[in-house]
Amino acid sequence: MRRGELGGRAAALVVLRFAGAAATVWLLINAYFLVSEPGTWLRGIALPLTQGAVLHGQGVVDVSLYLTNGSDRLDWYSRASLLLFAGLLALFVLFVRRLGPAATVLPWCAFYLATRSQDGYYLMMTPLWLAAAVTAPASAFARAWQPRPRPLSGQRRRPARFAAAALLLAPALTCAVVAATGTPPLRMQVTAARHPTPGTVSRLTLQVTNTAGTALAPHFTLTLGQGMDPYWRIVRGPRTLPAHSTARYELRPPSGRFRLPGPHARIRLRAFTASPQTLSSADVQGEVRRPG
Repeated sequence: MRRGELGGRAAALVVLRFAGAAATVWLLINAYFLVSEPGTWLRGIALPLTQGAVLHGQGVVDVSLYLTNGSDRLDWYSRASLLLFAGLLALFVLFVRRLGPAATVLPWCAFYLATRSQDGYYLMMTPLWLAAAVTAPASAFARAWQPRPRPLSGQRRRPARFAAAALLLAPALTCAVVAATGTPPLRMQVTAARHPTPGTVSRLTLQVTNTAGTALAPHFTLTLGQGMDPYWRIVRGPRTLPAHSTARYELRPPSGRFRLPGPHARIRLRAFTASPQTLSSADVQGEVRRPG
Protein backbone atom coordinates (compact mmCIF):
# COMPACT_ATOMS: atom_id res chain seq x y z
CA MET A 1 0.00 0.00 0.00
CA ARG A 2 3.04 2.31 0.27
CA ARG A 3 3.61 4.13 -2.99
CA GLY A 4 7.29 4.51 -2.14
CA GLU A 5 7.69 0.71 -2.10
CA LEU A 6 5.19 -0.57 -4.67
CA GLY A 7 4.96 2.28 -7.13
CA GLY A 8 1.91 4.41 -7.84
CA ARG A 9 -0.15 1.91 -9.88
CA ALA A 10 0.40 -1.09 -7.61
CA ALA A 11 -0.33 0.95 -4.48
CA ALA A 12 -3.54 2.27 -6.06
CA LEU A 13 -4.66 -1.28 -6.84
CA VAL A 14 -4.12 -2.32 -3.21
CA VAL A 15 -6.18 0.66 -2.02
CA LEU A 16 -8.93 -0.19 -4.51
CA ARG A 17 -9.08 -3.77 -3.26
CA PHE A 18 -9.49 -2.60 0.33
CA ALA A 19 -12.11 -0.04 -0.73
CA GLY A 20 -13.97 -2.66 -2.77
CA ALA A 21 -14.06 -5.09 0.14
CA ALA A 22 -15.36 -2.39 2.49
CA ALA A 23 -18.00 -1.26 -0.02
CA THR A 24 -19.17 -4.84 -0.57
CA VAL A 25 -19.63 -5.48 3.15
CA TRP A 26 -21.42 -2.14 3.53
CA LEU A 27 -23.80 -2.98 0.67
CA LEU A 28 -24.54 -6.44 2.04
CA ILE A 29 -25.54 -4.93 5.38
CA ASN A 30 -27.64 -2.11 3.89
CA ALA A 31 -29.04 -3.70 0.72
CA TYR A 32 -32.34 -4.84 2.25
CA PHE A 33 -33.10 -1.44 3.79
CA LEU A 34 -31.94 0.42 0.68
CA VAL A 35 -34.35 -1.55 -1.53
CA SER A 36 -37.34 -1.83 0.82
CA GLU A 37 -37.37 1.70 2.32
CA PRO A 38 -34.92 3.91 0.42
CA GLY A 39 -36.30 7.20 1.75
CA THR A 40 -36.29 6.10 5.39
CA TRP A 41 -32.85 4.56 4.97
CA LEU A 42 -31.41 7.75 3.48
CA ARG A 43 -32.88 9.91 6.25
CA GLY A 44 -31.58 7.46 8.84
CA ILE A 45 -27.97 7.48 7.70
CA ALA A 46 -28.07 11.27 7.43
CA LEU A 47 -29.55 11.65 10.93
CA PRO A 48 -26.22 12.27 12.72
CA LEU A 49 -25.77 15.35 10.51
CA THR A 50 -29.37 16.59 10.51
CA GLN A 51 -30.99 15.74 13.85
CA GLY A 52 -29.64 18.64 15.91
CA ALA A 53 -28.77 16.38 18.84
CA VAL A 54 -28.65 17.82 22.35
CA LEU A 55 -25.18 18.85 23.49
CA HIS A 56 -23.40 16.25 25.56
CA GLY A 57 -19.85 15.11 26.09
CA GLN A 58 -16.44 15.95 27.45
CA GLY A 59 -15.12 18.12 24.61
CA VAL A 60 -15.12 21.81 23.82
CA VAL A 61 -18.93 21.86 24.07
CA ASP A 62 -18.45 21.85 27.83
CA VAL A 63 -17.67 25.57 27.52
CA SER A 64 -21.28 26.21 26.52
CA LEU A 65 -22.66 23.54 28.84
CA TYR A 66 -20.90 24.37 32.09
CA LEU A 67 -18.71 27.48 31.85
CA THR A 68 -21.19 29.87 30.23
CA ASN A 69 -24.98 30.17 30.06
CA GLY A 70 -25.20 28.77 26.55
CA SER A 71 -24.77 29.90 22.96
CA ASP A 72 -26.85 30.85 19.95
CA ARG A 73 -24.20 29.46 17.59
CA LEU A 74 -24.06 25.75 18.45
CA ASP A 75 -24.08 24.79 14.76
CA TRP A 76 -20.53 26.11 14.56
CA TYR A 77 -19.34 23.23 16.76
CA SER A 78 -20.40 20.81 14.01
CA ARG A 79 -18.64 22.92 11.39
CA ALA A 80 -15.54 22.98 13.55
CA SER A 81 -15.61 19.18 13.84
CA LEU A 82 -15.89 18.68 10.06
CA LEU A 83 -13.14 21.21 9.37
CA LEU A 84 -10.87 19.60 11.94
CA PHE A 85 -11.41 16.22 10.30
CA ALA A 86 -10.55 17.67 6.87
CA GLY A 87 -7.52 19.51 8.25
CA LEU A 88 -6.14 16.44 10.01
CA LEU A 89 -6.65 14.36 6.86
CA ALA A 90 -4.69 16.90 4.84
CA LEU A 91 -1.92 16.95 7.46
CA PHE A 92 -1.80 13.16 7.43
CA VAL A 93 -1.30 13.13 3.65
CA LEU A 94 1.40 15.81 3.78
CA PHE A 95 3.29 14.34 6.75
CA VAL A 96 2.45 10.64 6.64
CA ARG A 97 5.98 9.58 7.57
CA ARG A 98 5.67 11.39 10.87
CA LEU A 99 1.94 10.98 11.51
CA GLY A 100 1.58 7.43 10.19
CA PRO A 101 1.59 5.74 13.63
CA ALA A 102 -1.33 7.99 14.64
CA ALA A 103 -3.49 6.97 11.65
CA THR A 104 -6.09 5.28 13.88
CA VAL A 105 -6.21 8.14 16.39
CA LEU A 106 -6.38 11.27 14.24
CA PRO A 107 -9.93 10.77 12.84
CA TRP A 108 -11.38 10.55 16.34
CA CYS A 109 -9.86 13.88 17.36
CA ALA A 110 -12.63 15.54 15.32
CA PHE A 111 -15.16 14.41 17.94
CA TYR A 112 -13.47 16.68 20.48
CA LEU A 113 -15.07 19.67 18.75
CA ALA A 114 -18.39 18.00 17.94
CA THR A 115 -21.70 18.63 19.71
CA ARG A 116 -21.65 14.98 20.87
CA SER A 117 -18.12 14.43 22.21
CA GLN A 118 -18.79 11.56 24.58
CA ASP A 119 -15.87 9.72 26.14
CA GLY A 120 -17.40 6.43 25.00
CA TYR A 121 -16.41 7.27 21.43
CA TYR A 122 -12.78 7.15 22.54
CA LEU A 123 -13.01 4.26 24.98
CA MET A 124 -14.44 1.86 22.40
CA MET A 125 -11.48 2.55 20.09
CA THR A 126 -8.81 1.94 22.73
CA PRO A 127 -8.13 -1.69 21.66
CA LEU A 128 -7.53 -0.53 18.08
CA TRP A 129 -5.20 2.23 19.24
CA LEU A 130 -3.21 -0.20 21.38
CA ALA A 131 -2.94 -2.64 18.48
CA ALA A 132 -1.77 0.15 16.18
CA ALA A 133 0.83 1.31 18.71
CA VAL A 134 2.31 -2.22 18.76
CA THR A 135 2.08 -3.10 15.06
CA ALA A 136 2.65 0.26 13.33
CA PRO A 137 5.91 1.82 14.56
CA ALA A 138 7.33 4.96 12.98
CA SER A 139 9.92 2.89 11.10
CA ALA A 140 7.11 1.27 9.09
CA PHE A 141 6.37 4.65 7.49
CA ALA A 142 9.96 5.74 6.88
CA ARG A 143 9.68 5.12 3.11
CA ALA A 144 6.03 6.05 2.69
CA TRP A 145 5.25 8.37 -0.20
CA GLN A 146 4.13 11.86 0.68
CA PRO A 147 3.53 14.86 -1.59
CA ARG A 148 6.04 17.63 -1.33
CA PRO A 149 4.94 20.96 -2.84
CA ARG A 150 7.84 23.30 -3.52
CA PRO A 151 7.21 25.59 -0.50
CA LEU A 152 7.41 22.55 1.81
CA SER A 153 10.68 21.25 0.40
CA GLY A 154 12.72 24.41 -0.18
CA GLN A 155 15.36 26.05 1.98
CA ARG A 156 12.75 27.50 4.34
CA ARG A 157 10.78 24.30 4.54
CA ARG A 158 10.64 24.13 8.34
CA PRO A 159 8.71 27.40 8.91
CA ALA A 160 6.65 26.64 5.80
CA ARG A 161 5.53 23.31 7.27
CA PHE A 162 4.57 24.92 10.55
CA ALA A 163 2.61 27.56 8.61
CA ALA A 164 0.85 24.86 6.56
CA ALA A 165 -0.19 23.01 9.70
CA ALA A 166 -1.47 26.22 11.27
CA LEU A 167 -3.44 27.16 8.15
CA LEU A 168 -5.06 23.74 7.94
CA LEU A 169 -6.17 23.74 11.59
CA ALA A 170 -7.05 27.43 11.96
CA PRO A 171 -10.54 27.21 10.35
CA ALA A 172 -11.64 24.51 12.81
CA LEU A 173 -10.33 26.42 15.81
CA THR A 174 -11.98 29.62 14.57
CA CYS A 175 -15.36 27.89 14.27
CA ALA A 176 -14.98 26.46 17.78
CA VAL A 177 -14.29 29.95 19.17
CA VAL A 178 -17.31 31.33 17.31
CA ALA A 179 -19.52 28.62 18.83
CA ALA A 180 -18.17 28.99 22.36
CA THR A 181 -18.48 32.79 22.41
CA GLY A 182 -22.15 32.86 21.39
CA THR A 183 -24.75 34.30 23.73
CA PRO A 184 -27.84 32.49 25.07
CA PRO A 185 -30.89 33.67 23.08
CA LEU A 186 -33.43 33.10 25.88
CA ARG A 187 -33.62 34.92 29.21
CA MET A 188 -35.38 32.72 31.72
CA GLN A 189 -36.68 33.40 35.22
CA VAL A 190 -38.52 31.02 37.53
CA THR A 191 -41.51 32.92 38.93
CA ALA A 192 -43.19 30.10 40.87
CA ALA A 193 -42.62 26.47 41.91
CA ARG A 194 -45.26 24.06 43.20
CA HIS A 195 -44.14 21.70 45.98
CA PRO A 196 -46.47 18.75 46.72
CA THR A 197 -43.91 17.71 49.36
CA PRO A 198 -40.97 19.67 50.82
CA GLY A 199 -38.48 17.69 48.72
CA THR A 200 -40.23 17.58 45.34
CA VAL A 201 -41.43 19.91 42.59
CA SER A 202 -44.48 19.17 40.42
CA ARG A 203 -44.78 22.45 38.47
CA LEU A 204 -42.52 25.31 37.43
CA THR A 205 -43.70 28.64 36.11
CA LEU A 206 -41.25 30.59 33.96
CA GLN A 207 -41.02 33.94 32.29
CA VAL A 208 -39.03 33.55 29.08
CA THR A 209 -37.83 36.32 26.76
CA ASN A 210 -36.55 35.58 23.26
CA THR A 211 -33.77 38.09 22.55
CA ALA A 212 -32.93 36.56 19.16
CA GLY A 213 -34.03 37.86 15.80
CA THR A 214 -35.79 34.59 14.89
CA ALA A 215 -38.62 32.59 16.40
CA LEU A 216 -37.50 29.71 18.63
CA ALA A 217 -39.20 26.50 19.78
CA PRO A 218 -37.66 25.80 23.21
CA HIS A 219 -37.51 22.46 25.03
CA PHE A 220 -36.94 22.78 28.77
CA THR A 221 -35.29 20.58 31.37
CA LEU A 222 -33.58 20.76 34.75
CA THR A 223 -30.12 19.23 35.13
CA LEU A 224 -27.90 18.32 38.06
CA GLY A 225 -24.19 18.14 37.33
CA GLN A 226 -23.27 16.34 34.11
CA GLY A 227 -25.71 14.65 31.81
CA MET A 228 -29.11 15.59 30.43
CA ASP A 229 -32.51 14.68 31.86
CA PRO A 230 -35.68 14.19 29.79
CA TYR A 231 -37.49 17.32 28.69
CA TRP A 232 -40.24 18.69 30.87
CA ARG A 233 -43.71 18.89 29.38
CA ILE A 234 -45.02 22.35 28.45
CA VAL A 235 -48.43 22.53 30.13
CA ARG A 236 -49.04 26.18 29.24
CA GLY A 237 -47.17 28.49 26.93
CA PRO A 238 -46.46 28.83 23.20
CA ARG A 239 -44.62 26.05 21.40
CA THR A 240 -42.82 28.69 19.34
CA LEU A 241 -41.71 31.95 20.92
CA PRO A 242 -41.59 34.83 18.39
CA ALA A 243 -38.50 37.00 18.10
CA HIS A 244 -38.11 39.75 20.71
CA SER A 245 -41.13 38.63 22.70
CA THR A 246 -41.84 37.41 26.23
CA ALA A 247 -44.12 34.56 27.29
CA ARG A 248 -45.14 32.70 30.41
CA TYR A 249 -44.55 28.94 30.54
CA GLU A 250 -45.79 26.30 32.96
CA LEU A 251 -43.76 23.08 32.99
CA ARG A 252 -44.38 19.62 34.43
CA PRO A 253 -41.62 17.05 35.14
CA PRO A 254 -41.65 13.99 32.85
CA SER A 255 -42.27 11.66 35.79
CA GLY A 256 -44.76 13.97 37.49
CA ARG A 257 -42.39 15.04 40.26
CA PHE A 258 -38.81 16.30 40.36
CA ARG A 259 -36.87 15.30 43.47
CA LEU A 260 -34.78 18.15 44.82
CA PRO A 261 -31.11 17.38 45.55
CA GLY A 262 -29.12 18.44 48.59
CA PRO A 263 -29.06 22.10 49.61
CA HIS A 264 -25.66 22.79 48.04
CA ALA A 265 -26.34 21.14 44.65
CA ARG A 266 -26.39 23.24 41.51
CA ILE A 267 -29.67 23.12 39.59
CA ARG A 268 -29.59 24.39 36.01
CA LEU A 269 -32.62 25.28 33.94
CA ARG A 270 -31.83 24.61 30.29
CA ALA A 271 -33.68 25.42 27.09
CA PHE A 272 -32.64 23.80 23.82
CA THR A 273 -33.82 24.66 20.32
CA ALA A 274 -33.15 22.48 17.30
CA SER A 275 -33.40 24.92 14.41
CA PRO A 276 -31.30 26.91 14.86
CA GLN A 277 -29.37 24.95 17.45
CA THR A 278 -29.16 27.03 20.61
CA LEU A 279 -28.75 26.52 24.34
CA SER A 280 -29.82 28.84 27.12
CA SER A 281 -29.11 28.05 30.78
CA ALA A 282 -29.75 29.63 34.16
CA ASP A 283 -28.96 28.68 37.76
CA VAL A 284 -32.28 28.27 39.55
CA GLN A 285 -31.51 26.37 42.76
CA GLY A 286 -32.81 29.24 44.91
CA GLU A 287 -36.00 29.83 42.92
CA VAL A 288 -36.86 26.12 42.63
CA ARG A 289 -36.60 25.59 46.38
CA ARG A 290 -38.75 28.62 47.18
CA PRO A 291 -42.49 27.83 47.23
CA GLY A 292 -44.61 29.85 44.85
